[in-house]
Amino acid sequence: MDEYTLASHYYLLLDALPEHVFVFSEQGQYLEVFGGQDNHTQFDCKAYVGQYLHDVMPLKSAELFLSYIQQAIKKNKTVIVNYHFNNDTMIRFPDDIEPPKELWFEGIIKPLAERYHDQKTVLWTARNITQRHYLEKQLKALSETDELTGVLNRRAFMNALYNKRQQFLRDTQDVSLLMLDIDRFKSVNDSLGHQAGDAVIKHVTELCQQTIRQVDSLGRLGGEEFAIILHDANLDQAYQLASRLCQRVATQPCIWQQQPIKVTISIGLSTFKIEDKTPEQVIQRADHAMYTSKHLGRNLVSIFSPNHQGQFPKI
Repeated sequence: MDEYTLASHYYLLLDALPEHVFVFSEQGQYLEVFGGQDNHTQFDCKAYVGQYLHDVMPLKSAELFLSYIQQAIKKNKTVIVNYHFNNDTMIRFPDDIEPPKELWFEGIIKPLAERYHDQKTVLWTARNITQRHYLEKQLKALSETDELTGVLNRRAFMNALYNKRQQFLRDTQDVSLLMLDIDRFKSVNDSLGHQAGDAVIKHVTELCQQTIRQVDSLGRLGGEEFAIILHDANLDQAYQLASRLCQRVATQPCIWQQQPIKVTISIGLSTFKIEDKTPEQVIQRADHAMYTSKHLGRNLVSIFSPNHQGQFPKI
């Protein structure tokens, strides 16, 4: 096999690679493009050869990609990154090809020994992981979602509480926690059955979602017990929201099999403190306040704090 035929043979092999393989200069110029048959973009990207990242994608994306290249060169080691293209960041496609709405890729960027006009170069392998990304996203959502209500389950809520505490320690912005429990829930299950109990739980969930803000986090901790993280809310603001929620639940019965089921809830409040060692401490205070509401007759909002302890008038 002569030299020309051998070179052609190797190019055919490279073009048969399932993922796109790019050779970039350290300035972000496309030097070579191979493969990509399994990336499902309907575009082999060979038209990019000779062009620069800034020529084929928006500025922000080009700068990000260039930083990945320079990071691999600087560290002289392989860098693995995940990135995506959407309407705002999509690479430029030929006019006869309709760009996908969104693409996710895993990029493996390896420094090369070869130079191009005294510039260092990298080998960038791009694997389309769009399907995997959405599958992982779906599995993550399932693992974090309460099956009955669709809100955060206990594990996901505790993660959200931990993250909110870390944010609180950075900016000391007020954060309040509501613990709430459905009053006399066992009697609903015992007298009407578990399907009625499930309907009541979903009813209370919907009323909570209607009352809180998008920035707040609602979780079902188990059974008939819920918790709500209120972002940027002091005790007075949290009490106002909790009062509205308590009143809304008390005045809007759950309709099950065309029959109304009267529902009330007991709520306990507390706020994050700098001196707390763990997120569980704010839960313990709010939980204590919630059981104060239970003890004092239910359908109450109680606050636990150094300056506000005890109960408020029954709604």
